[in-house]
Amino acid sequence: MRTISKKKVNLSATREDYVRAIFKLQIDKGGATVTEIAERLDLSKSTVSERLKNLVNDDLVVAEPYSKVELTSAGFSIGEKLTYKHRVIEVFLHSVLGMSVDKVHDEAHQLEHAVSDEVIQRMAKLVGNPEMDPHGSAIPKIKKWN
Repeated sequence: MRTISKKKVNLSATREDYVRAIFKLQIDKGGATVTEIAERLDLSKSTVSERLKNLVNDDLVVAEPYSKVELTSAGFSIGEKLTYKHRVIEVFLHSVLGMSVDKVHDEAHQLEHAVSDEVIQRMAKLVGNPEMDPHGSAIPKIKKWN
């Protein structure tokens, strides 16, 4: 993971999906190929390649020819926070609202883009600051919210 400039970037939900997909692949496999990102997002490789250029320009990913795509430290932080939000929302939906485990993922995916950091922190506190989501995946620890 490279440290690159810390310019402020506002991401659309679609671009957040790219960062989160790369984050998960980087955690699981040490990086992501364009093919893996395309498969995870159910998009064509050409679409992913084109969109990655924007994330490179925003200093969120490093994508060099014939190498795996990796997040910069800023991109990694965003991916970690999105994963935290997603998994806390899943816990909330399951434990507080009683939604079944098989339905919480899709609902959390929609909400992760809209819920503020403050609301997520309150949700996490309400459900006891969980360490695991309803699927058994670890919830990342977020050290810094800014």
